[in-house]
Formats: sequence, C-alpha cells, structure tokens
Amino acid sequence: MARFVTTKDIVIPAGTEVDFAPVRTEYFTRHGEALIGFDKDTTGSLRFDWEEAEQLGLIQERADG
Repeated sequence: MARFVTTKDIVIPAGTEVDFAPVRTEYFTRHGEALIGFDKDTTGSLRFDWEEAEQLGLIQERADG
C-alpha cells in the first residue's frame, strides 16, 4: 500500500490535449505517479514532480502510515 495519498481531486477537463508519451523519459528530480482507472480494463497514469506536489499540498502521508 502506498504511503502517500492525494489531498485534492484531480480533474482532467474534456478537450484536454493528449499526445503520445516519449518512448524513454529520464527524470533528474524525484517524481511520483498516480494510477488512474478509466474503466475496468483501462488505466492511465499522472506523473508529477514530488517536491512541487508537496509544496502545493497535493500529496500527504497516509494517516495510517
């Protein structure tokens, strides 16, 4: 079980542009990833810079550890 959770709903508005992801991605800072279920067979992910997410109050440590 993940130690951290989101603190706010994350909304992706209809009409948001979508493009193919790079074949290889390299990060130089710590990043987090939230898995998103679109339906029973399809998932996606949202990646974010960890430090920025903490500063913005978008993630926090689980209350139950």
